[in-house]
Amino acid sequence: MTDYYPMNGTAPDSPAALFENRIGLAEADQTDYEDAERVDVFEGTVLAVVDQIDTTTPFTESDQDDDTESVESTESAESGEPVDLPSTFTWAAPDRAAGERAPIIPPWLRSAEACKAAARQAVSAASYHTAFHAVRTPVYTVKTLGYSVIGFGRMTGKVTRWVRAEEGNYELRQKAAETNDAYTWQALNKIREREARGRMWGLAIATAATLIVIAILAVTGLLAPVLWAALAALIVVTARAGRPADKPILGRVATGRRFTKLTGDLVRNSLVSLAVRGITTPEQIEFCHPGIHRDGPGWLARVNLPEGVTAVKVLERRDGLASALRIPVDQVWPSAGPDHPGQLDLWVGYKPASEMGQPTWSLAAENARTSFFEPAEFGSDERSRPIETTLFQRSYLIGGQPGSGKSYAARALIAIAMLDPNCELKIAEFKGTGDFLDLEPLCSTYVVGVDDEALDQGASIGRWLVVEAEKRGKRILAARKRGEAPQGKVTPELAAKPGSGLHPVCVVIDEAHELFLHSPDAASDFERAIKRLRALGICVILATQIPDKASLPPGITRCVTNRWCLSVAGQVENDMILGTGAYKRGLTGTVYRPVFDAGWGCMTGGASPVAARSQFPAEEVWADMVARATSLRGGVAVGAPIETAPARDLLADLTEVAASNGQHWSSAAEALTESWPEAYTHLSADALSDMARTAGLASVDVKIAGTVRKGYRRADLNKLRADRDEAQNDTASEAPTDIEKEG
Repeated sequence: MTDYYPMNGTAPDSPAALFENRIGLAEADQTDYEDAERVDVFEGTVLAVVDQIDTTTPFTESDQDDDTESVESTESAESGEPVDLPSTFTWAAPDRAAGERAPIIPPWLRSAEACKAAARQAVSAASYHTAFHAVRTPVYTVKTLGYSVIGFGRMTGKVTRWVRAEEGNYELRQKAAETNDAYTWQALNKIREREARGRMWGLAIATAATLIVIAILAVTGLLAPVLWAALAALIVVTARAGRPADKPILGRVATGRRFTKLTGDLVRNSLVSLAVRGITTPEQIEFCHPGIHRDGPGWLARVNLPEGVTAVKVLERRDGLASALRIPVDQVWPSAGPDHPGQLDLWVGYKPASEMGQPTWSLAAENARTSFFEPAEFGSDERSRPIETTLFQRSYLIGGQPGSGKSYAARALIAIAMLDPNCELKIAEFKGTGDFLDLEPLCSTYVVGVDDEALDQGASIGRWLVVEAEKRGKRILAARKRGEAPQGKVTPELAAKPGSGLHPVCVVIDEAHELFLHSPDAASDFERAIKRLRALGICVILATQIPDKASLPPGITRCVTNRWCLSVAGQVENDMILGTGAYKRGLTGTVYRPVFDAGWGCMTGGASPVAARSQFPAEEVWADMVARATSLRGGVAVGAPIETAPARDLLADLTEVAASNGQHWSSAAEALTESWPEAYTHLSADALSDMARTAGLASVDVKIAGTVRKGYRRADLNKLRADRDEAQNDTASEAPTDIEKEG
């Protein structure tokens, strides 16, 4: 028996035509059909999945002529000729082939506890509503009778005007009267009279029929109950007609803001009202399976926009979308859909985000403890679902304008590191206000300030990272030779091993643009370090509000694995953080408002881009977390502080160790490390070459002692030093003297 499940819903013209197509299995789809014996592919499209192949059943000519099954006897299988056997073809929908079937019974109905909870909630709500309105019944009665009198008068007037046909051509008759056109007025009035006579006859017939029905009911004895029911219905209808629009008869059970359930018409009309080019009629909006449905604490509508319209055009008009839906801005969360740029996910919460609050942070639990190598929660998405990340093999760039919540976003990531007792913390904050001062006892290195001394200490962290990368690379190489690091990466076992020198490290630089503008060498050091630290157990977190190439080198933005764009002003800033083209793909932080949406941002680097809101715990909760982290570390910070060596002139030192015509990088690195070990610790030839090229010294082939290797020429070095000294002298001569300042 052979079962075929076509993936495109269209069968070939004949069974033989199926096998005449190209047959193969795409590499990307192998995992989806591991149990299948065969997958038929035509021009890159999976046509059929074969559960079991019957090698004794070929297609015959009769199979091609009609769709009926045929059984023909041939020679015995023992003679080597195949024997035709019956075949059954079952053509199913694509979702069945992929195993994606909707559950017959909703998940919440499968749990007895969930059913009981839903029943209790329904009974409680019904009881409360009944009691609430029962107490107010006298008030409702008085209001209904009062409004019914007003409504009866309004309805009588409307019927009278309708019967007299006054409103049909009133404007035309009025215009004829104003222009003194008696002929036209008389003609229009005759039309009105003719319509009025027909309507009067209709009203008379209806009245007569009503009287006949009343007479019949009186004879049968049913007049009284029917009359009371009709009177009650008349009172309700007239009361509705007489009620003011802003004064409902029934009182509101809830005093909070009402939530309007999403409907197809509401979504379509809201999108059309945005006046986005290409969206002109509601019929252009196509809903995707499974339509509008509950998703977490809200509703989700996934739609396909008209051809040529991208989701980012709607994201730009989040305020207008909220206005069309008549709900607050922080209750509407549009995002790009997963299938293509023209797909929009519109999620609307039951309440605004400012009122919903955040779910309880798992790291705030009394016994919470993390691992640098395992996922941990740091925030939540717009649907209040927790978002996790792993610090190992990750580096982070957090960008946003002032008030977007960068510092607390960094704190959320730091919490993962500080609750790992083996993780070393190094924090440098260049705002100068001590945003991370409470974490100083946990840090082996803590820098705060914007003066030259603090910035120089921050630069020393970059140099330390480069040196530490060299050390750890050699340690991991040795461990790999011993079989302890099979993938050439730090493992949890190696990190926890005493004396391995491979314990996890988390480095945080807040307001990184201050450091990189002060010291281009620091920017170069961080760029080189981030490129190598992925497998070395060191995580770097950079936070900045100026993501341009001068304050944040492009090499850094290209190398970081996770980018978190909080509130930004425009597309340029957005793409500087998330990467070129992110804005056009619908990945944008422009939809968030500073201060109001602090902590919200778009994060990339995970399984898929996500709208992430950093955790923002209360002060007492955060204080308890810091105290727990201190207790896990035994009250002692992990790691040692960075010893800041006296600054040295690299070009002058290269001159000291150079031969007559220059020097090789390898020989120069050894000489520098030997002569000034406190400044050039574990300096490699590649690291020295990068440092020299950053300073402007070219790397060329140099022949020393008969050997040609990469290095530098002494002539180039002397010229570079002369140009630098001349520039410094010019700057000094242009600076005003103390006497000139006093003058």
